[in-house]
Amino acid sequence: MRPVLAMTCVIAVVLSGAMRKKKTVFQKEQQIFSSKFNITHLTVPFENSNFVTTEVKDMPTIFFTVSDPNLEGGSCIYVLEGFAAYEILEGGRDTTTGYGSDPTVYFGSNKGIYKYIPESLGVMKFGSFHDDIKQIQKAKDIDVIYTLNSDNKIYKVENNGTVRKRVSDILCATEFVLDTSNNIYYLDCDDGMPRIQRQDGTSLGFVSTLFHEHVKTIKLIRPAFIMEESIPFFGDKGLYFLYSNGTCEKLDFHLDEVPSAFSVDSALYIVAAMDGKLYEFNVMDMILGSMFGVSSEWPSDIATVVLAFVETTRKHLGLSLPSRSKA
Repeated sequence: MRPVLAMTCVIAVVLSGAMRKKKTVFQKEQQIFSSKFNITHLTVPFENSNFVTTEVKDMPTIFFTVSDPNLEGGSCIYVLEGFAAYEILEGGRDTTTGYGSDPTVYFGSNKGIYKYIPESLGVMKFGSFHDDIKQIQKAKDIDVIYTLNSDNKIYKVENNGTVRKRVSDILCATEFVLDTSNNIYYLDCDDGMPRIQRQDGTSLGFVSTLFHEHVKTIKLIRPAFIMEESIPFFGDKGLYFLYSNGTCEKLDFHLDEVPSAFSVDSALYIVAAMDGKLYEFNVMDMILGSMFGVSSEWPSDIATVVLAFVETTRKHLGLSLPSRSKA
């Protein structure tokens, strides 16, 4: 059995018995940071062991972007190490790492791309371009970084940041994410609906009738590393999965408020931002607690999200989850 599937099976069994029905997601006991400004982007690097700067670490490294109109570029990227937040890059807009073995963290800013220097909590300019970047994402296992610039065009940056080409098949985008196969999912400027630019060169439109209802606001989410050929997204206050073949699936999930930023990169550690506050949901803590007989309950909303990632992975790899034995 693949290690990823073994892990997802364990997650599913634990969470299925730990869901608490009467509690909402954003609770004080999950809060780890607070700001008076809105938090617009979140990234929890998949290989967090590479960013540990102290001997004892209670939580993974979290990068987040704060929208502050008083700053140059209107924003700033911070890193949360433990419970301390450090300013990293004024004018920074978004953070990315790859799903593969490369642990490098990159930042997109109003003055181009920067690399993170964890030893000094600093940055170094990457590449030769100074674009005004809104979003950035590192492709998996290849020397490519995709950026969405202020002109609403998506660019492909290669050769250690020295070559930049526009993705010409995407005429105009308001936001984008990559899946773990480097397919590009983006929102079209004209109608705000998702589109897909596949790695094989084919372009797929999105059939809005797949929603089965009218959805006004869509927020794409970078997928968890265990997901393949798919991404999650919020449609109004519901959660959907969009697959690389253009099909869509709505989950039995509803939030009273949609987070301003949401990270499920690692699947084992989920972070959400709401009203300037960060909330953590540590799946691994729950798994370990269950193994040692420690009772733990989670809001059913977050448990549903994690179980959905597990189910998507299970179906893609064609394996059944083990049944949970009764006490």
